Amino acid sequence: MHQILKNFEGFIFDLDGTIYRETKLIDGAIEVFEVLKSLKKKFVFVSNRTTSTKSEYCQKLNSFGIECEENQIVTSAEVTKNYLLENHSNDKVFVIGEDVFVNYLRANGVQMANHEIDIVLVSLDRTLNYQKIFTAQTALRKGAKFFAANTDLTCPIEDTEILDAGYTILALQNLTKRKLEKNFGKPSELIFQELMTRLNLPKDKCILIGDRLETDILMAKHNQINSALVLSGVTSREYVEHSEIKPDFVLQSIYDLVKQM
Repeated sequence: MHQILKNFEGFIFDLDGTIYRETKLIDGAIEVFEVLKSLKKKFVFVSNRTTSTKSEYCQKLNSFGIECEENQIVTSAEVTKNYLLENHSNDKVFVIGEDVFVNYLRANGVQMANHEIDIVLVSLDRTLNYQKIFTAQTALRKGAKFFAANTDLTCPIEDTEILDAGYTILALQNLTKRKLEKNFGKPSELIFQELMTRLNLPKDKCILIGDRLETDILMAKHNQINSALVLSGVTSREYVEHSEIKPDFVLQSIYDLVKQM
């Protein structure tokens, strides 16, 4: 049994690049969760993507054969929604994002902007165009708050990567000389606290497993929990060696946890 399984009781798993890549399950993932359940370990899932709902993530995992419930999934969309409702319930929000995210926020009571914009909120948007950038740029120059549901530069799909919210944020920062004020996704403390609430375990009994140094592993470092980087996503072993962000463990994939059992 891998020492990670022996040493920890609570597991935080990233999704894209860690459990699957788009529609392709990582080899051995089903066996990992069968073992975790047999050992009575707690586990939750976390995603910075706003292009699917918690229900859709849950359905996807179950369709792969990984049994889970919606309350085991934490998304940056959920954390964003909660923060906006608690702290900016009267503000009008302009979203750079896809319809599923916009509709989710609207359905849960977040006020969408028509003309006056109080908050610019950036997320992954495969429908991004110059008009959206111009609208956000103009609002930021007029003093709108600058928030993001995530700051990932790229998003993994089956055999490659696509541009993510981070590049949109960089473009707006360069255009307006404004800095992003708040990020609701990894590596923010907001999403980490939500994950720990779900696990309800001491931090020294938990480990975060993901494929990105700048989000997954950095969040673990900032919040003083152990971390394991998997090389099944966007990060190479060479990149790890040259990075200042160091995980506690490096795994070829999550299958390393159980393949010697």
